[in-house]
Amino acid sequence: MGETLVFRSPMARPLVVIVAAVCLVALGYFIWIGGPAELWRSGPTAALVIVVMWALFWVPGAEVSDGGITVVNVLRTVHVPWPEFTEAEARWSLQVRAGDVTVSSWGVPASSGTGTRLASRGRARRASAEERAATETPRRLTGRGNAEAAALAIGERRSALADAGHLTGARRGTLPVTTTWHRPVIVALIAASVLTAASWLG
Repeated sequence: MGETLVFRSPMARPLVVIVAAVCLVALGYFIWIGGPAELWRSGPTAALVIVVMWALFWVPGAEVSDGGITVVNVLRTVHVPWPEFTEAEARWSLQVRAGDVTVSSWGVPASSGTGTRLASRGRARRASAEERAATETPRRLTGRGNAEAAALAIGERRSALADAGHLTGARRGTLPVTTTWHRPVIVALIAASVLTAASWLG
């Protein structure tokens, strides 16, 4: 019915690239000054910083699709199907509720701590023209945007699916909330930490 909208801080990935570039330049300088031995002394530390930045800022975000809301955090991804969805809220970051479960999105921060609430049913249709004009449309915010814009997109997609009859008869419990752990990220963080500790102790 609609395209998948991806939300994350617009500065997240550029920050990772900048930090990685600085680490690589610094490592090259250390090797030039101290010789090849610096590759072992400083290399693991540079790798750890890059891996941590990648885990914190490259992947995390939120996706809004016809299948539900997917919140990608540092160590895990949580998918909330529409039948389980209760409410979306922008506090310090995007928060998605599914009954008693609340999922916060690390990668979609709020523009302020105002705690703007956007209910799951019909709130987008009641938004005033001024509110809509003040918030960019989901299409323009694909790949970027704050928690308020993401919450608005969630409310609009939920209303559009309901109006089209796609959620008619949907009952809670038929499509449960699912959690997937990011094993490659966890392994990379552990490996980089172990190598860094070994280089410091050596």
